[in-house]
Amino acid sequence: GREIECSVLGNDSPEAAAVLGEIVPLREFYSYEAKYVDEDGAELIIPVEIDPDVSMQIRKVAVEAFLLTECRSMARVDFFLREDKTFILNEINTLPGFTNISMYPKLWDASGLAYPELLDRLIELALE
Repeated sequence: GREIECSVLGNDSPEAAAVLGEIVPLREFYSYEAKYVDEDGAELIIPVEIDPDVSMQIRKVAVEAFLLTECRSMARVDFFLREDKTFILNEINTLPGFTNISMYPKLWDASGLAYPELLDRLIELALE
């Protein structure tokens, strides 16, 4: 299936980014180098083109998973999306990448929360 990612931000009342992303590895193996260093290691598709109802369901499950696992501040919740539009929660990444090629800040930026404001929000959440 496809790898769909959702950025979540908050503490007791978290919210999911309005925009989801997809990672399409451009190499046979999605290595550390491809993920964090090589800008050509993967294609990030933002926003991902999927059914709006599926997008809403993924965002809802991402927030529920964030709350159930008692996450704080931020997490990136990753899913596998099947051809029949069903999806599987793959992982909750509580320390998602924050580089210039990372999905987490890119999803918030595409949702209207620019990087400086995202940093301000994370500091506010840490102080709660």
